[in-house]
Amino acid sequence: MNIDVIKLENGKEYGIIDTFTHNGSNYLILSNILDNNDFCIRKVIEKEGREVIVKLNDQNEFEEIMEMFYNKHKGELINEK
Repeated sequence: MNIDVIKLENGKEYGIIDTFTHNGSNYLILSNILDNNDFCIRKVIEKEGREVIVKLNDQNEFEEIMEMFYNKHKGELINEK
């Protein structure tokens, strides 16, 4: 499986594991390619005619996108023993 990788402002590389459109905005769910426990959500905005990836500044927005991600993938969760 090919995963698109981007480098964020912290210099770390993240794979795009999912995307969502919500209330007219596009979001990326990202996972650090070296540490699966390090994930984040970024919003794609247009600035000066270019798409730019920005951090979320709103806790409610973060929670909404996390809930959408969980609901979409909850059937894929596996209990490892």
